[in-house]
Amino acid sequence: MKEWTEISIQTAQEAVEAVANVLHEAGAGGVVIEDPTCFLAQVDKYGVGELPEPLPSDGKVTVKAYLPVNDQLPLRLKAVQDELNRVLKLLSVAGDISLQKVAEEEWSTVWKAYYKPLRVGDKIIIKPAWEHCQTKTDDIVIELDPGMAFGTGNHPTTTMALILLQRYLKPGFKVFDIGTGSGILAIAAAKLGAQEVTAVDVDPVALESAWENCQRNHVTDKVVVLPGDLLEEVMGQADLVVANITADVLLSLINDLPTHILPHGVFIGSGIIEPYFDDIKEALADKGFKLLEIMGQEEWVAFAASWEEA
Repeated sequence: MKEWTEISIQTAQEAVEAVANVLHEAGAGGVVIEDPTCFLAQVDKYGVGELPEPLPSDGKVTVKAYLPVNDQLPLRLKAVQDELNRVLKLLSVAGDISLQKVAEEEWSTVWKAYYKPLRVGDKIIIKPAWEHCQTKTDDIVIELDPGMAFGTGNHPTTTMALILLQRYLKPGFKVFDIGTGSGILAIAAAKLGAQEVTAVDVDPVALESAWENCQRNHVTDKVVVLPGDLLEEVMGQADLVVANITADVLLSLINDLPTHILPHGVFIGSGIIEPYFDDIKEALADKGFKLLEIMGQEEWVAFAASWEEA
């Protein structure tokens, strides 16, 4: 059984994006955000799911990441801990960091308490592979097992990206999903009518999880999963590009995006903490994008924008 080291950081909501970015940059095999406030709000809004017991009530968010146990682990752990301490000090936010070894099966059992069927928008239901739920005739059901990859649909960044996909994706679209994680957005795009979806991620753990979930949802005839950093491996231009990644990575993506999106194509971005959105808006304007819609949930922001050919 494969062993992983779990890095767990309990901190305030405003530090979540920065902490998650540190863990992603360290090459962690998946980042999980356990936000009890978000979970309660979604259960109350959609009436789907059951509360895990016990549910933390101190308002803090737990960010977890996983590094494989191997010869490089000690050096990687020290680098991650040093960078996390630096970032938390810079933000003047407290953070409790803990480490423990977990077997992959043990980890799966623990986090599943936070992952229940969830309705997102008008059509989509995100259903864990091990759960059953009632559906309507027109529902689009996405059956998911994220494994060690990011993306269950429970976090506001993913929820908002899914809602925007439902609004702006048209049948027959060619779609790029950048930083696919578990593959949830690529699968949603395929089930919403996209003709062709290219899902890209730099993390090999995410690639394996995304492909397994594409098989589980019977969309392998439409979705191609590729290793790559942002747009370096995608070919041609898309009608719609979606990316649920951190704000600094989105800025890099926006810089190269005009050569990979069709005139009047739609760009959906998520994963942005509100204070960083001004930088995103400025970058979009500089590259000729026109904002179509801005969504907000808690401190997170997502958007849809159209690229206007110069």
